[in-house]
Amino acid sequence: MPVQPDRAGRGRAPLLPVVGLVVGACATLPVLVGPQLATAEAVEVADHLIPGLVVLSVSALVLAIGRSRPVSGVVMLGAGMIISLAGLWMVATHVPLVAQAARHEAPWGGTIYHSASAAMVLAFGLAWTWASWADAD
Repeated sequence: MPVQPDRAGRGRAPLLPVVGLVVGACATLPVLVGPQLATAEAVEVADHLIPGLVVLSVSALVLAIGRSRPVSGVVMLGAGMIISLAGLWMVATHVPLVAQAARHEAPWGGTIYHSASAAMVLAFGLAWTWASWADAD
């Protein structure tokens, strides 16, 4: 079943993946710019780069599918769930960082900067899943 338009008459399908491209790019930023933390590069790759690339890939895939045919509610729901999982991973890997900052072992500025992208990805993934839930049948 194709994604139904929202009350304003605009389809939700194109908006979510476009926002997903922005969210995915923002998720990768702490690896490249901003306050750095005393963590290994491999940790930064696993905590930011890989989940960000997952969000970018899923969003781009949904956009590509939507160019040739209407995107089904099941595909949209699955995409939202994958992004939610990436966000959950990011949040889970940043809980120890927040705990370190609470013990004054890590700077709060860097902690907030790194953790904000994790919270953003999880919130976006949950919003995408919620918006797609009713259309998946």
